[in-house]
Amino acid sequence: MVAPLPRHRPRVHLISLGCPRTLVDSELYLGKLQQAGFTVVDTLEQADVALVNTCSFIQEAIDESVETVLDAVALKQQGKLKAVVVAGCLVQRFKDGLVKELPEVDGFVGVDGFGEIDAIVQQALNGEHHALIRRRPRLPHQGQPSRVALTPPHYAYLKVSEGCLKGCRFCVIPKIKGPLASRPIEDLVEEARRLIEERGVKELIVVGQDTSDYGVDLYGRPRIADLLQALGKIPGLGWIRLLYCHPKGVTRDIIEAIRDIPAVCKYLDLAIEHADDQVLARMNRGITQQGLRERVGMLRAEIPGMTLRTAVIVGFPGETEQAFAALLSFIREARFERLGAFRYSNEAGSAAFRDPDQITETLKARRYDELMSLQRQIAEEINRTLLGRVCEVMIDEQDPDDPNVFLGRTSADCPEVDGLVYVKSPSRLVPGQLVHTRIIDTYEYDLVAEPLMPNAECGVRPPRSVADEFRIPN
Repeated sequence: MVAPLPRHRPRVHLISLGCPRTLVDSELYLGKLQQAGFTVVDTLEQADVALVNTCSFIQEAIDESVETVLDAVALKQQGKLKAVVVAGCLVQRFKDGLVKELPEVDGFVGVDGFGEIDAIVQQALNGEHHALIRRRPRLPHQGQPSRVALTPPHYAYLKVSEGCLKGCRFCVIPKIKGPLASRPIEDLVEEARRLIEERGVKELIVVGQDTSDYGVDLYGRPRIADLLQALGKIPGLGWIRLLYCHPKGVTRDIIEAIRDIPAVCKYLDLAIEHADDQVLARMNRGITQQGLRERVGMLRAEIPGMTLRTAVIVGFPGETEQAFAALLSFIREARFERLGAFRYSNEAGSAAFRDPDQITETLKARRYDELMSLQRQIAEEINRTLLGRVCEVMIDEQDPDDPNVFLGRTSADCPEVDGLVYVKSPSRLVPGQLVHTRIIDTYEYDLVAEPLMPNAECGVRPPRSVADEFRIPN
């Protein structure tokens, strides 16, 4: 039995590492702790307990997670913290091995400890060391648990599913999270309503490991388009943004949902990972270059002004110079507005871990630099076409270095990963405000704008597409 909380409410600071899916889990952890009587604080200096929610997707994320945990342990050894608790993907992936390697940590929780996190933290404060790591995680979270916001109030992530059905050979996520597990549409709609009513959310960002498969396990078929339809009917929601869609899953109903639902941003994040047929086959992506070309073509043809974000991996085993050239050629052809690249990380437990023809780190770095140089050129060219045009910008925050500059985004930009619009305004603009602006300067990834008139607010009316949003006035 867990001892009751002492008169002094223990203070917890959470460090969330990795992707938006992890961020949602972090908000759930904090919601449970707050309900249990803990005080959530903004800095480690204020805290009694450090809770580190980790990522272990690739080696770089593992290194960051371990380094962050060791930093927290050092603070505890200096008497600045009373306990350190580690949660998330790193714990779930390495299980007992991690527990043995980090005896200084006071508690461990896997990826599904939302209901027990308060007990684990309190036990850590009591000097008891516990690890809650289920071999088969109970995912996703159910019902409507409380969430403590870790994003600005005007946007939030809505996690619709856990796990994946695709089986890409470079990926260890199914071994960490298991197969696809979707949340019911009605639960998601209710959570979205609560986020709007309680936080004032104006932009909802839909995430999952593979959102194109959402609903297959519950309903026998993908229902992401049905979910978008339901979300689009909620009053007060300005933008809905869809992330993490596998190209193979881009179907007619998804295209129509993005095209026809007014609140849905004409934006899609679909990771192609590569564009050479042999590499795609070795990755087990289930699609060819022609299939990618057809889906990109359909999206562009059906939704004029569509913004496409993608992710690619360079240096996968067996990637020849010819294969890399095919990738570059496809990037030139597709002209993705947004692109992120990764050097292949050979992860133990992945199907490709023991593949022959591994690529050297030096060659991976060269190819990465060449690819990103190409993308910078493409992005700069696209941005230059926007000079002088009028657009709607959602304000995120005031520039900390200049009181007359406000940082915002167009509907073509996702928080954290895409570009910014620097809005020069002598009048105060507030986060979540939609403002009519004119683009007065462009950079490789960012834009500079000024309001058409002081405090020219657009309400929550979203643009139908970037083509409609960026227009030259008569």
